[in-house]
Amino acid sequence: MRTISRLGRALTLAAILPAAAAAQQAGAPMDNSWFWGVGGGRMSFPTYFHRIDAPMVSADWLITRQRWALDLYGSQAYFTDSSTVADPNSSGLRKALMTDLRRVGFQGIVFLPNWTWFRPYVGLGYSFNFVKAAAPIGTFFNSAAARDSAEKRVNDARAQGKATYSAGFMITWRKFAPYAQYTMMPTKGTGSWLINGDGQSSFWEAGVRYNFGTSIDKLR
Repeated sequence: MRTISRLGRALTLAAILPAAAAAQQAGAPMDNSWFWGVGGGRMSFPTYFHRIDAPMVSADWLITRQRWALDLYGSQAYFTDSSTVADPNSSGLRKALMTDLRRVGFQGIVFLPNWTWFRPYVGLGYSFNFVKAAAPIGTFFNSAAARDSAEKRVNDARAQGKATYSAGFMITWRKFAPYAQYTMMPTKGTGSWLINGDGQSSFWEAGVRYNFGTSIDKLR
């Protein structure tokens, strides 16, 4: 928790520092624009054994209107750790080794009241989540069929779709828009997925988006 708290403060400071300069300079239009962005941060998620903190990189495409926006994104967290899957051939649970988590998804964003260059927002979306690689731990199987069954259960537990909830802010500075965002994804009681501990998965990230122009064709 101390690490997450420090990271939250660092991400907030990283995004707020340009604010003083931004307030003095005219920014590119925010409404009816599209932005491409890159960022990084950390993912924190529970398994049957413990909570894991892992570094994460991300990229997104943000299409804005006046009060709302559509955000399409992809990210990858880097780790190697253990979890479990349901397996009746192994006293109910089978240990598994898993590596990295890839996510692609979308969210609808609603902009809250803002101060010209400071744009807070909340979002609701859906994420498709894929563990990059996973395999049963151990070689003690009663038969080849039991081994194949365990491998299939682990492989089937690599992917799952989940709703997401987020809050964040952007600071517009010329065509740049530094941002910070916190996302929650419910994972409690997900016995059919490798990320299956008691609690929420959390994503802290910060980065910068760049305004590539209008998202609405203008009449000539």
